[in-house]
Amino acid sequence: MNVRINNYSTFIQAIILLFVFCIGGINLTYAQENPVPATTAVFSDVDIGHPEYLAIKYLKEIGIIKGYDDGSFRPGKLINRAEALKIILIATKKINDEYIKNNSIGGINFTTNTEIVKFSDVFKSNWYFPYIKKAVEDNIVSGYQDGTFKPYDTVNRAESIKMFMESDKVPLPEVTENPFEDVYKGDWYAAYFLESKIREIVFVSMANNVNPGFLMTRSQFAELIYRYLKSKEGCRYGIGTFYSDWFEGRGTTSGEPYKAAELTAAHLTLPFNTIVKVTNLENGKSVTVRINDRGPFVTGRVIDLSRAAFEQIAYPGEGIIWVEYQVITQS
Repeated sequence: MNVRINNYSTFIQAIILLFVFCIGGINLTYAQENPVPATTAVFSDVDIGHPEYLAIKYLKEIGIIKGYDDGSFRPGKLINRAEALKIILIATKKINDEYIKNNSIGGINFTTNTEIVKFSDVFKSNWYFPYIKKAVEDNIVSGYQDGTFKPYDTVNRAESIKMFMESDKVPLPEVTENPFEDVYKGDWYAAYFLESKIREIVFVSMANNVNPGFLMTRSQFAELIYRYLKSKEGCRYGIGTFYSDWFEGRGTTSGEPYKAAELTAAHLTLPFNTIVKVTNLENGKSVTVRINDRGPFVTGRVIDLSRAAFEQIAYPGEGIIWVEYQVITQS
């Protein structure tokens, strides 16, 4: 009897060990086939899906923005004049670490030639002193009539555009008519907005408004800087959408029938058969399309994608997305 019990106990123990071994093998195999995905977050509060995701990611990667010590970027926080000026000078390569060090406390130039900054609210001990000094030296800023700079005041869209164009010494076009519905040719910022219109970097509503007095958040300012820098490479910006299924098989302006499954698009001016790379600014996904139609005919929208092309970079339910587009080859 005891022998049978012992044999039965040994048998049970063997079954348990075999079960544990199999379960362990299954877990091991599962872990190998399903590795933990790499994080896509740029900062703790900026990830794929954020409207300015691609801009913030790019500026961080090239060292223009760094965020806060806690790992956040605080994208919704309004940006002030001192912060904006710092980012602009770094982005346009008008300032470097040596200049900042030499014009900060303890630097070799800290006690000399600092009288150029005569703003009553800017002091040599301020972290932003070197940036303001450099901006004054390069005639980028001049301050207010009361002798102040107001470093902690927020900046609006018009001020932002002016500062980075002045920093980069952009030649401004002559303004002969109102650039937008809410920007008149006599406004002090009209030429800056016209240049932005030419570069297609400004935010335009369907009513053709750009809201020059709109206060900028940190992420929106980053987006503006990103668009300006990339415009030098031929990138343009606006809203992208896709054809309704109703157009399937119908003729395009080029004479070709529209086919939702093909990677094609409509643009107002680019020659037919031009190859264009289109990127979703919210997730960084890109698709290459061929222009074979004219459109879109709605202010603010820059390209109509075939359904297949749109699905490669966004969920169709979104309907419209902010895009970056760049000509790859032009016929």
